[in-house]
Amino acid sequence: MERNNQQADSVIASVDHIKQLNSATIYKVIEKHAPISRVKIANVSKLAPASVTKITRQLLQQGIICETARQASTGGRCAISLAPNTDNIHVLAIKIGQKTLSLSGYNLAAEQLTIKKIKIKAEDEQQLLAFLIATIDNFIKKQQKNTRKISAIAISLSGLINPKKGVVLYSPYHPLVNFPLANKIEQHFQLPTFIGNHTRSLALAEHYFGASKECLDSILISIHHGVGSGIIIEGKALLGQNFNIGEIGHIQANPAGRQCHCGNFGCLETEVSDRVIVEKVAMAIKQGSFTRLSLDSLNIEKIYQAAEDNDPLCQKIVEDAATYLGKAIAILINLLNPQKIIIAGKIIRAKTSLLSTIEQCIAHQVLPNFQHKVQIETSQLEPDTTLAAFALIKQAIYDGDLLQRIDG
Repeated sequence: MERNNQQADSVIASVDHIKQLNSATIYKVIEKHAPISRVKIANVSKLAPASVTKITRQLLQQGIICETARQASTGGRCAISLAPNTDNIHVLAIKIGQKTLSLSGYNLAAEQLTIKKIKIKAEDEQQLLAFLIATIDNFIKKQQKNTRKISAIAISLSGLINPKKGVVLYSPYHPLVNFPLANKIEQHFQLPTFIGNHTRSLALAEHYFGASKECLDSILISIHHGVGSGIIIEGKALLGQNFNIGEIGHIQANPAGRQCHCGNFGCLETEVSDRVIVEKVAMAIKQGSFTRLSLDSLNIEKIYQAAEDNDPLCQKIVEDAATYLGKAIAILINLLNPQKIIIAGKIIRAKTSLLSTIEQCIAHQVLPNFQHKVQIETSQLEPDTTLAAFALIKQAIYDGDLLQRIDG
């Protein structure tokens, strides 16, 4: 009897999964070809007309799609077209930064309708959770006053994340260890909630909206407080069974280098991160190196801009960092053979020195067939954008998961 029950549960789960996948397929067809009739949806999706009718009816009831003007008749009854109802569904995208919490309201067309930034005030995980809940609650109430109902929440942050379970395994900036953040937020607000590593989410955002749009295989390298990467293979984020692939910042770049916060020595981010670049320039100035920058007003933005303007000291230090970075990128290209490498972070202000040095590394260290196909570009998105979290919403829709749960 128990075995029969397990088999029945397995069949139900399989049917639900097929329905989820079919819903995602239909939504993507509507989004890409709108306005489009049900007949054409069936033709493009290769799904049965009855399935298309049933699923589109559900999506209409949820307010995710809408009916538009009737199409011209081809001899029979005029077909009603369907399109995404992007202005009807609103979501909340959150970036938990090192010191700042950023919250943005988006519609499903990825239009940012409102944004709020607030300094993070918390010393432990419970204080951080209480701060998040209070801030989110205030944000949602303000949206409701503008007749915008929030239908889902997504959060991106630095660290090791298990997005499937909604757990923060480790965060370098906040006291979160094996913390079920997504579940806590979802239980409190009764809204579908998704979390993800910020760099991997940013890679998704570039894939959906930025430099790697329409590109199936790409790698985003982000340089900020640390160095991380997000890998997109066949249009999906590469996460693996352990959900954390792409910790490029902890590849050993300099065996004689300084100790990293991870405990190892000479990690890439001990040679390339923004903080390290500032420290190297400051030390060189103290030792008498020539530069037009002054020690008392030194910051990373000025350093990268000075490098782009051919300041000898800043240009040399950026080129040294780009050499370490280029060697690591060459390894990734040989391993994964992507179509594009996207560089994100303030370092792209020094675009000329950065890209030329990386391209030299690729020319010397990458298989000829691979290096001729890969393109190196700078990010089209701000590194701290909440669009990275919104990309998690987009992914959940394309997977069909959110389509089953969203309530417009």
